[in-house]
Amino acid sequence: MANYLTTSLQFSVCNQILSVCKKQNLRKIVKKFAYRRKMYYLCTMFDYEKIPDWWALCPKNDCEMAKTCLRHQVCMQVPQKYKLWTCVLPNAIEDGKCRFYQKAEKVTMAQGIAAVYKNVQSREARSQIRYGLTAHLGSKGTYYRYKNGERLINPQLQQEIIDIVHRYAPGVEVNFDKTFEDYDFTRNY
Repeated sequence: MANYLTTSLQFSVCNQILSVCKKQNLRKIVKKFAYRRKMYYLCTMFDYEKIPDWWALCPKNDCEMAKTCLRHQVCMQVPQKYKLWTCVLPNAIEDGKCRFYQKAEKVTMAQGIAAVYKNVQSREARSQIRYGLTAHLGSKGTYYRYKNGERLINPQLQQEIIDIVHRYAPGVEVNFDKTFEDYDFTRNY
């Protein structure tokens, strides 16, 4: 099953489905399937309020990776009310590869790291974990934004946090406050 739009016909069908979804006041991510040319095309309405304005979109239609690129799919469905957004420039592709490519698939995101400390018994280990995470994340302010759930934690950062916890408290089960499936709009490289 392909999850991309390849022609204006599929894009038109997807827009019709999305307009129906908007009329029914479906504000969350809505998935509808349209059947065209013996393939199913997944039409997704992104919640643009959750996408940071610094997260770059890609308007390049003739790119080989556009079919599976999250940046391109989001760009093709931007609502009319948005007039300005950060974009990836066409010269970002070198040797047929784009360093900003991001696969259009949902990943397990985490929110909040307060629960990380629940299984750590030693007060000294909790302190070392906090200092290690603060140093890794860059500042106390950034650490507390992640701890309080103001910033989302992508899978790569989740693994880095788990590694730091295991460095100071080996064998401890690491849990985050909340986990959910969503697109990763936290990285811009």
